[in-house]
Amino acid sequence: MEQKKKFLFVVSTGKNEPKKAFTPFYYAAASASMGFDTYLFFLAEGPSLLMKGVPESLKTTEDGEPLKKVIDLALRNGVKMLCCSTSAKVIWKMGDGDLPSGAEYAGAVTLIEMASDPETAVFYF
Repeated sequence: MEQKKKFLFVVSTGKNEPKKAFTPFYYAAASASMGFDTYLFFLAEGPSLLMKGVPESLKTTEDGEPLKKVIDLALRNGVKMLCCSTSAKVIWKMGDGDLPSGAEYAGAVTLIEMASDPETAVFYF
């Protein structure tokens, strides 16, 4: 079987589930560090992880590391971050300048096109 060339991690978990929030960033960072073209796509609750102040303050445990550390790891490894514009703007009231550096808005068509690519393996968190 031919190896997939891209990985797409779809993140619907948000800031209200911090123990689940860290996992997709670790997996994406690992994929990118192995040389795969890697994307994180945030929808539903997912954009809340990118809101101002959340990455710096969200931890899985009281004495744990902040989410920002794994976001930075993913970005350093070359992960591209896309955020559903509808989820972010309608549900979370995020504006055009509210995404962190390294992230950009995208829509349903982008996600569907990426997920339908036979060269892309899709993981859902």
